[in-house]
Amino acid sequence: MNKSSENNVMGKFSFIKRYKNFKLSIDGEVKQGVTAVFGNSGSGKTSLLNCISGLTQPEQGYLQLNGETLFSTKSPRININPERRRIGYVLQDSLLFPHLSVLDNIKYGFRLIDHERRLIDPDDLITIMGLTEIMDRKVTELSGGEARRVSIARALAISPNLLMLDEPMQGLDFGVRGSILRYLKQLKTELNIPIILVSHSISEVVALAQHVIIIDKGNKVIEGSVSEILSNKGLNQLINLSELENVFEGTVKDNGQVKGVATVLVNQLEIEVPFFKAETGCNATVSIKASDIIIATSYPEGLSARNILKGTVKQIVNAGWTSVVYVDAGIRLIAEITTASLSELDIKINSDIYLIIKANSITVAAIS
Repeated sequence: MNKSSENNVMGKFSFIKRYKNFKLSIDGEVKQGVTAVFGNSGSGKTSLLNCISGLTQPEQGYLQLNGETLFSTKSPRININPERRRIGYVLQDSLLFPHLSVLDNIKYGFRLIDHERRLIDPDDLITIMGLTEIMDRKVTELSGGEARRVSIARALAISPNLLMLDEPMQGLDFGVRGSILRYLKQLKTELNIPIILVSHSISEVVALAQHVIIIDKGNKVIEGSVSEILSNKGLNQLINLSELENVFEGTVKDNGQVKGVATVLVNQLEIEVPFFKAETGCNATVSIKASDIIIATSYPEGLSARNILKGTVKQIVNAGWTSVVYVDAGIRLIAEITTASLSELDIKINSDIYLIIKANSITVAAIS
């Protein structure tokens, strides 16, 4: 770990927790921005969050956050109660209070904390999370995506030192994923609160995280930056680069009822997608697999592909036979290319390239 990496460490942990058929034995760091905990189902990701939150007590270990020890099995033993750890924890089940309105759910924790600790205004959270228009609704009237956003806002209203999100997109319709990703990116930008994101989706990790801990069977496999993780050739069994996708929220400009091909605006960039049922002007989620993007070094002619986007290479991660190319094309796109093709095309950082994307290779859905 280099010195610049050391400077952004917000917390450290080490836990041993034994279960009937499972043992969690892990240590790691929480960095500024988003720290992703990545692994398959049953690897111990949620167990780790429960130890950090205080809902589960390890047999051995420690937890430090912002220079304060919240848990330690060494003498003198320390075990700060969960409610005093100032950790916002959003579980997969939103667990909102059904008898309260959306507004009262968000302000519930805010009202319980001391005035001097109220560093985040709930009204700002309502704006950031796009909840203004549903304030008076009952939580039983919310969609899955809306309930998840309310849960995140409620967790942040206590002005936590750490926000933990356990699979925030798990169980949500495909159409909602782009919306949730956008709100999480906005949170990362606007609030100076470290976030631990638990996920089994490498695409979510690449889209949001700066620091990654990969966990398998209760043990840490590796810890490092996203680039270090992707370029590690020994992780092929845990990370499937063919699953990498670009997920965006956009606005339907043309629903395709006339010509059979729809157009979605993503950050003012027009992307043609297959016809789908949607009203013009509504929001939609667009997904483009990194492996479905073809790269050219000059403008291609005579192609049936509907999307040809000019961009500049910003980063290249060599992952053995495959390379991951980060491109600024008005939006940030990730393309997967063989390392042999990368070399033959002489693609380097700051190279101008063209991205070729067939419309029928794009998955799209309206956000209800």
